[in-house]
Amino acid sequence: MIVMNIVDATFLGILQGLTEILPVSSSGHLVIARHFMKLDDGNLLLNCILHLGTLAAICIVYSRSILNMIKEFFLMIWDFIAYRSLNVYKNKYRKTIVLIIISTIPFALISLLFESKFKELFSSIEVVSITLIFTGILLALGEKIGKKNQMHMEKLTLKNSLIIGLLQSVAIIPGISRTGAAIAGGLISGLKKEEAAEFSFLMSVPVILGALLVRSTDIMALKETGIAAITLGTAFTAAVLFGIFAIQLLSKLLRNGKLYYFSYYCWGVSALLLINSYVR
Repeated sequence: MIVMNIVDATFLGILQGLTEILPVSSSGHLVIARHFMKLDDGNLLLNCILHLGTLAAICIVYSRSILNMIKEFFLMIWDFIAYRSLNVYKNKYRKTIVLIIISTIPFALISLLFESKFKELFSSIEVVSITLIFTGILLALGEKIGKKNQMHMEKLTLKNSLIIGLLQSVAIIPGISRTGAAIAGGLISGLKKEEAAEFSFLMSVPVILGALLVRSTDIMALKETGIAAITLGTAFTAAVLFGIFAIQLLSKLLRNGKLYYFSYYCWGVSALLLINSYVR
């Protein structure tokens, strides 16, 4: 086992915080980082800590929406017990809960069925160099279609949320951004830019929680992690702080119609990777 030092872990925390939130693919960037830093395929506990950090960043920024959704979830259960109805259309938070559940189903099914088949791609720099091109195209398409969108989140149809969920599920392949695919899906469905981003991040909460839950038994079975507690704490803190910064940056660029910046970035990184592969 390669023992992770605090500098490498902190760098991966910064990288996770930025690339999990920004639409440039965190999985793709972690493949790139491990390739050039000569690291192993990643420590399971560290990976979960990094994802927990970005989850915390999302919960901090969108705390109001998330708390309201939690409250309405339990009120929906009470309404069902008392009145045999969920009263889904009572307010926007209840409908958003249903939309997120619908949009999460495709990702959950595809992950369960095909994640093992895509596992070998998580060490392929060549795959990432190609899939980043697709991410860039998806972002450019979303920017073009959603330029004048005015629809609010609660106006989304179940069909729209399913389409967004299907696009998000493609992100099982490293190099395809989950955030980018979900935002592009929201824009294609007619959502305002800021609300497409918020819906994307709210969608990520059950996705990340589900992934952590699936891996929890493997984590508990670990006898040795090879990483000190202070190193894990530093990596977690870096992921949280840079995740919050990334959310604010993305929101600002979306408002100013600059989502295509990330298309250029993805294409630029892809070109450098392809050149590097050719030279080697």
